[in-house]
Amino acid sequence: MAADPVPQTPSLYDLVTVDRTDSARAHAERLAADGADEGTLVWAKAQYEGLGRNRQHWISGYQNLHLALVLRPEQAFDVACQLSLVATVCIAQAIAEQGEPMEELRYRWPNDLLLNRGKVAGVTLSGSLNAEEIPNWMVLSVNVNVFDHPDSLGFLASSMRGEGFESHDRVRLTEQFCRQFLAWGNRWANDGFAPIRKAWLTRGRGAPLSQTVRLGGREISGTFLDMDERGALVLELETRGRETVGLESFFRPDFTGER
Repeated sequence: MAADPVPQTPSLYDLVTVDRTDSARAHAERLAADGADEGTLVWAKAQYEGLGRNRQHWISGYQNLHLALVLRPEQAFDVACQLSLVATVCIAQAIAEQGEPMEELRYRWPNDLLLNRGKVAGVTLSGSLNAEEIPNWMVLSVNVNVFDHPDSLGFLASSMRGEGFESHDRVRLTEQFCRQFLAWGNRWANDGFAPIRKAWLTRGRGAPLSQTVRLGGREISGTFLDMDERGALVLELETRGRETVGLESFFRPDFTGER
């Protein structure tokens, strides 16, 4: 099989291509902790110890997409976490450019992308916080089941190739995501979260309405009502009314720093 060409990304990205590593995320975290500039982008052709939320390990599959981007946001942690939703919108648009059926491409708050009800992509945030709850650095990780998907994760999964995409090119997907994230990231920085929320809700409202969120040892289950103006999930619970779950609560276990 021919080797992948190197993705052609906008000049604001510093692409770091690795043939094989433990995970793109861990690789980028090490670079960030050593002072890597914002825009450093790790593109791992293969990873043997994929990391999800709360550093849980998962099977990465074959010829899939594994990206991790170093960021140094100046916003407070709760606002910076909105970048997970920015990235979800961007990877969805990148996938949509490669083929049909797109009516079944949906978001599940705050970091999953579903294709025909199976998880096709996920976004995670990790990093380090200072005493003022501002990130010293942040790594935004994106994983997409482009070519195949593992069948032992305990939930329904899907892949672009498995769902009939004529094009399932991880190099092209990388290039498209990078362009989208540059544009939407600038929009978020200049115009705030409102445009991101509007774009997310176009696909987020069509996801399965029943949702379970795990926060540490606690599970919150309910019916999706809304995503509010700061990106928090609003659930209707069966027995005790509504509950709001903030992005910062969801991603905090993957951040270290002063408390």
